[in-house]
Amino acid sequence: MSDRRPGVRPSLYDIIFIIWAVVVPVGFGSRLLNSDGDLARHIRLGELMLDRHGLLHQDVFSFTKAGQPFLAFEYGSELLYASAYRLAGLAGVAVLAGLVLALTYTLVARFIIRRGGDPLLAYLVSMSAAVLSAAHWLARPHLFTMLLVVVLLELLQHQTRRALLLYPVLFVVWANLHGGFSFGCILIVIYIVGEATEGLLTRDAGRAAWFARARHHAGALLLALVASLLNPNGFRLLGHVFGFFGNSAILAQTQEFLSPDFHTPNGKMFLAVLLLVIGALAWSRRRPPITSLLVLLATIAFALISQRNIELFAIAALPLLALHLDAEWRAMPLLTSAKMVFQREAAGRYPGVGAAVVSLILIGIAALGGSVAGTTVIPNRFDEHAFPVRAVAKARAAKLPGRMYNNFIWGGYLLLDWPEQRVFIDGGTDHYGEKLFNEWIQVWNLEPGWRDILKRWKIDFTLIPPGSRLADELERDHGWTEWYRDSTAVILRRPGEQADGRTVRRSDGRTVSR
Repeated sequence: MSDRRPGVRPSLYDIIFIIWAVVVPVGFGSRLLNSDGDLARHIRLGELMLDRHGLLHQDVFSFTKAGQPFLAFEYGSELLYASAYRLAGLAGVAVLAGLVLALTYTLVARFIIRRGGDPLLAYLVSMSAAVLSAAHWLARPHLFTMLLVVVLLELLQHQTRRALLLYPVLFVVWANLHGGFSFGCILIVIYIVGEATEGLLTRDAGRAAWFARARHHAGALLLALVASLLNPNGFRLLGHVFGFFGNSAILAQTQEFLSPDFHTPNGKMFLAVLLLVIGALAWSRRRPPITSLLVLLATIAFALISQRNIELFAIAALPLLALHLDAEWRAMPLLTSAKMVFQREAAGRYPGVGAAVVSLILIGIAALGGSVAGTTVIPNRFDEHAFPVRAVAKARAAKLPGRMYNNFIWGGYLLLDWPEQRVFIDGGTDHYGEKLFNEWIQVWNLEPGWRDILKRWKIDFTLIPPGSRLADELERDHGWTEWYRDSTAVILRRPGEQADGRTVRRSDGRTVSR
């Protein structure tokens, strides 16, 4: 008989965590960092707050809103991203985002298994949730909302007094990280309505229990709302978050707020899952709990209105649906051996050790600049094909003066890598408002009156993509001269504007810097 002790065997939770902790920063690091300029914007705002040891209350980064009130409603997550950036650069930010997402999908599986769900089903649902939400793997504050939605879902399953006391803690943290706490409040309301409806439909002794659950969650909602006010902005935070959804012009022009396009790969995946959900509900012989049904319907509605809400459908509705279908899943004569293996090995040996070791390794790689033996493993710089890296370096070296009209997507990047130059606008549309956003659109689309806007704001130069219609129109206008150009960006200046006192006139009448 062998006395050899079994080695460390990762649990199912370890496996899920390790997969996404590695895949997200290593395989999707470029998307995390370069999809738009919002990450750079959040880092810059976080750095300003770290330097000043306090929140920002006035605009110090644009000339269009200079000195006007600024509400730092995502300051908590901005401080976290800025801290990761200072400690380990962009690689540190990518690792932080990967760890948050890995924990999110791990908790999805844990939620199902703790309710008695089949481990293989839990694994497949957590993987599906990851794939569905992958389009929004961007290192931004909304990643914390994804994590906290799963935490809230777990909390909603408990009706103890101790659980009730955890709601204020959760929502104080949530409200100081991201405005997605508003969805948390909506989720609690859905539970209240669902449980009250179950009580009305129940005729036996269980009726009182349903109403007791509804009252419990009504108390939880009250505590959550009060706790969400425990932030530096108080009631203004609620008005700011809910008021943003009234900015119809901004929402209509922002890709992630548009309805999903079912002709794209991401849209097709979402459509496929929707069809599977419909088929699964038709296949089940039992009525789903009304609460689960309402969560499913609400999150589908949110996702159809705005594609950025697909992730909420994936992490809130799919786990509840999986629990409802668990009995049918177990009875299926498919994947029987796999089900047995997952059931037997799910607990693992020394759970958590593998996840902790991999997390430390990733943090170490980030601290080394994202490289191992000279090979880049995790991206640690902004992509010069996505952002005007070379143009900004040239302009900063020349101390290019004047007011700038900039590409909207680049605004956040400019805040971080050209901090002494104030922007026209950046991705913080909640701060700039519809009027200024529409003016930026008017210039960008060459709509009537666009030249007047440039004159009114006394724009001295533009930093825009070279192939844009605006760049072509300005270059045909002898009132503007090309100061810098590469494949990503072009800087065009008004006549007579000189950054370094040296200009040369070309044969076509334009001038460029020497």
